[in-house]
Amino acid sequence: MLSSRIITNNSYRNNTIMILAEEQSNITDSSFHKMPMRNWWRRQYFHLRHLSPIWFVIVFICILFLIIIVPNPFSAQYSRSSINQDVQWKNIKEILEIKEQIFQNETLLNNVKVIRHGSNERQITSNILIVLYTTIFRDKKFCSFSIQRIFGKSCPSKHRCLWSCDHKKFREADALIFHAYDIPLYRTSMPSRSETKPNSVWILWSDEPPSIINYGLFNSYHFNWTISYKLNSEVSIATYGLFSQRDNLLSNNKYQQWTGKEFSNRINGALWFVSNCNAKKRLELFYNLKYSSKLLIEGYGRCVDNYPLHLCSSFSQCEHDYMSKFKFYLSFESNTCQDYITEKFYKAFYYGLIPIVYGPERSDYNRLAPKNSFIHIDDFDEDMNKLAMHLEEIHTNITLFSMYHEWRKNYEIIIDSKALERVRMCELCQRLINIRKGEMTYYDNIEKFYTDKCNYI
Repeated sequence: MLSSRIITNNSYRNNTIMILAEEQSNITDSSFHKMPMRNWWRRQYFHLRHLSPIWFVIVFICILFLIIIVPNPFSAQYSRSSINQDVQWKNIKEILEIKEQIFQNETLLNNVKVIRHGSNERQITSNILIVLYTTIFRDKKFCSFSIQRIFGKSCPSKHRCLWSCDHKKFREADALIFHAYDIPLYRTSMPSRSETKPNSVWILWSDEPPSIINYGLFNSYHFNWTISYKLNSEVSIATYGLFSQRDNLLSNNKYQQWTGKEFSNRINGALWFVSNCNAKKRLELFYNLKYSSKLLIEGYGRCVDNYPLHLCSSFSQCEHDYMSKFKFYLSFESNTCQDYITEKFYKAFYYGLIPIVYGPERSDYNRLAPKNSFIHIDDFDEDMNKLAMHLEEIHTNITLFSMYHEWRKNYEIIIDSKALERVRMCELCQRLINIRKGEMTYYDNIEKFYTDKCNYI
């Protein structure tokens, strides 16, 4: 019995020795095979160390040259396409009439804005000097532009308004513009009211919701006017987009050809590009709609999809290609602030989609967009099953699809930022010229003005 254990132990020891020897042999063989590669790297490193630095500079320049000269196969798809639009002042008379009604009905807005109407006599009869006191997102805007480029060729009062970026002219300015984002960052302190002309108009420019800008910082300045997205701001037309009446109406034949082609080519349901992941409510609505609908409901962006090829730049061929495959676009806002309707709404129209909107109340959209041009989630009490059924009906019914595009016969959509800026600045110039003697407006609580009906969603 003892001898059998000894034999077993010896056998185990011999097997162990053989395994270790075999492993050692494998390691040696592996090291042997790795040696030539290691020696090769050592030789290359030795040569590189003795190269003149000028060679590294030459190689770097050559690589940089190739990057710049050799065309990127995806550049045409992802680079921004230029848009060149224009707006005739006479073609936006409907929105001008709506604004006129708003201001006629304004007196005292909940201790927010103080308004005193003047006489029929105009206060300013000479040229009007507008001074941009701060920068606009660190940029001195319109400084080297011609009068026509700033206010537009069709602006009735363009030759009456002068634009200056020299903040030192604040004492002689008829209107001073301060940009909300730049006020805390600007190198020069705010002027005193006593230093400016007695009737100078102080204007706060800001197109951002109160979730981004703390408007409580500006209550003490008692600004006279605002330039913003809010329709009851003194200047607000064309903040993010605009419907402009057509000079030549679209014929029924051309319209039917367009709708027939678009109805056939757009084989998918709803599309959404999203980057702000903090607005949880709209993400919830998106997923509920996606799971409720038989149609393809796609969302692209870091909140819902991280595939890099979907990261299309704005107004690129890539964006156009995606937009042309869907019938609907989810124009979901991040805030419910009154009148906060951003470019995502207007861009959907531009690319031929029907916007499904969530944000401010339907009445806010009705003032800016033609009848039967969009779908508001509130119409379905945020019931995504009902909305999904309605989308499926539109998707298969060309008559219903055509109804949502009927407005295209009479209007064209403007999203060109340069064209929109000209409209806004013309509205500013027109309003400054029309100031009456004794007229006075100022914001007693500008924070409350901006936060009205606001919820972060």
